[in-house]
Amino acid sequence: MTEHLASWNDGDAKSKILGFVRSVTEPGDSFVPEAERVATFDNDGTLWCEKPMYVQADFVLRRWRAQAQADPAKANEQPWKAVVEGDRAWLAGMLDHVPELINGMTEAYDGITTEAFEAAVREFFDSARHPTLGVPYTKVGFRPMRELVDLLDDNGFTVYICSAGGRDFVRVVSEAMYGVPRDRVIGSGTTLEYRQGDVYRTKGVEQPVDDGPGKPIHIWTRTGHKPLLAGGNADGDIAMLETARFGLLVRHDDAKREFAYDTGAEKALAEAKERGWTVVSMANDFGTVFGL
Repeated sequence: MTEHLASWNDGDAKSKILGFVRSVTEPGDSFVPEAERVATFDNDGTLWCEKPMYVQADFVLRRWRAQAQADPAKANEQPWKAVVEGDRAWLAGMLDHVPELINGMTEAYDGITTEAFEAAVREFFDSARHPTLGVPYTKVGFRPMRELVDLLDDNGFTVYICSAGGRDFVRVVSEAMYGVPRDRVIGSGTTLEYRQGDVYRTKGVEQPVDDGPGKPIHIWTRTGHKPLLAGGNADGDIAMLETARFGLLVRHDDAKREFAYDTGAEKALAEAKERGWTVVSMANDFGTVFGL
């Protein structure tokens, strides 16, 4: 086990992770059979960089811009209006405009097959670059977290990605980036419809979305287990971390190599103190941040 977590600095977080894995995999009172070793990780901000915008947000903004160009009437509706006008204030506060946001997200790729959507996602990942790091989005995964996934996989855990973002978006790159097969990606999704031998995306949104209390519901529905280990980085991950025996919270405190922010994680950090979750400092615990 010592060959794992090579990009982690020695310290409390690394020691606790290794100690927990030993405790549930070696004979003793804490031993857990392999069938029950389920680990779940949030994606945005936990496995890959989520700043200055979510990766999927960049994908959808490009689609909205193309839709507005194809149908100028859309320039009078939100969120297309904000994209056309370059209204950064509206776009930065998208979460304050949930009805318009949901309408835009579901309409962006409504009525196409799941294969056509996947092709659009692949094209995006093949061509798009992170706006500040200047590298393909497939290169902004956190190397230490990939090493943690590998450690768990080598010790009989079944690892799932549990993303508030789109399940079908993350599936396209999950195996190449994290070694997590597409069938182990849990996430939010549009409703689907079967028509004439194919599966189509529709405007509906599966409920609950895979965030907050929706995460443990999705995990149980998919796996039949609560996670033995769960990792997140934000308030939307609290419910998932509460259900796990070992909770891990990634803290973004490295302005030099990544970004430094606690916004959106204030409650999670407070809960970590109360519940004894392991807080991972990117500045102190990650010897390397990127480099998958």
